[in-house]
Amino acid sequence: MTARLRPALTAAALAAALALTAVPASAAPGRPCPPPTWKAVELGTLGGERTTPTAVNDRGQVVGRSQVADGRWHAFLWVNGVMTDLTPDAQDSTATDISDRGHVSGWVQPQPGEDSDAFVWRRGTTTVVAEGAYGTVVNERGQVGGVVAKPETWSENPFVWTAGTRVDLPSPPFPGARSVASIKDLNDKGVVLGDGEYDDDSDLAYVWSKGTFTELRDDGAVLRGVDLSNRGRVAGSVGLGGGLREAALWRGGGIVRLGALPGTASSQAYALNDKDVVVGVSAVAPGQRGTGFVWRAGVLTPVTTSGWSVATDVNERGQVAGALGSTSADLTQPFVWQGGHLQRLGRPTSDDVDVVDLSDKGHVLTVTGDFLAERGVLWTPTPTR
Repeated sequence: MTARLRPALTAAALAAALALTAVPASAAPGRPCPPPTWKAVELGTLGGERTTPTAVNDRGQVVGRSQVADGRWHAFLWVNGVMTDLTPDAQDSTATDISDRGHVSGWVQPQPGEDSDAFVWRRGTTTVVAEGAYGTVVNERGQVGGVVAKPETWSENPFVWTAGTRVDLPSPPFPGARSVASIKDLNDKGVVLGDGEYDDDSDLAYVWSKGTFTELRDDGAVLRGVDLSNRGRVAGSVGLGGGLREAALWRGGGIVRLGALPGTASSQAYALNDKDVVVGVSAVAPGQRGTGFVWRAGVLTPVTTSGWSVATDVNERGQVAGALGSTSADLTQPFVWQGGHLQRLGRPTSDDVDVVDLSDKGHVLTVTGDFLAERGVLWTPTPTR
């Protein structure tokens, strides 16, 4: 599952800006092991000025989009310090997701004025999975999920591509639903998390599995989902009226409301894992900086006790990643939280920092800088001895 005019840094300047504290010495017998540390590596570019990463897998391989020398954006795969252009002749393209087996999803506009095509790339081979479409997510089975337009019916809806066979979801079959919907997630079982709108502009959210639609509605409330687990649970939020929202979890056919941290009135969940650990942010009002939280078994725990923070991702090991900063200074840095321990990554910076992905091995992928000067940074965990 995730926000950005700075000059490019030299290698020496980057090393200084992202310097980490020294790795602690090995713990003495009978003492707790020291916490892990993370090493920062800037991803670079394809010859242009900007790079926006989108996903990292458990092998530390990164995908996203980067500018080439003439300013066009191209999909890339970064492996061990080498960035490869996946669409060297394209007008525009983006790699959107990567599996642990190296399947890369994305979309490409071959020539100016042409429609985009959804693709999957693996081991040097690119396969177009849908024309007039965008590929947005790939799961561990190599299935690609995305959105395909149907001009003849003025509709646009999710699709799932599996080993050469594409299934296009119909428009949401709920009375009053509009014919356009988008895909938010695709889990390893091929279940789709989608969303759309009703004719009255109210929220529509659903999961689709093997041809069956299930609306995420319970007692009049609609859960606007953002993340789908392999157990079919969905994290997101429900509306409270007046622009306020409450973090929520779809589980067992109903909505579980997660509440908000003390002193706040609005909350939003951003991610969950297969153990139903949910992370997000709780604030006085939507759009304001608040405090990141971890929800587990009914208990809402803040990840910080001062300044502001936001928890944006959680992996199957229970590690939580996000960004934090001071309310008195315009400084930001990423963090990893686990079991009540907060590890700050690097040093605070005046640039914007957003965590865009977290692997199950603990790789933290961030984008730094504003929308005119994005650069990607991969934080790789360094095991302690």
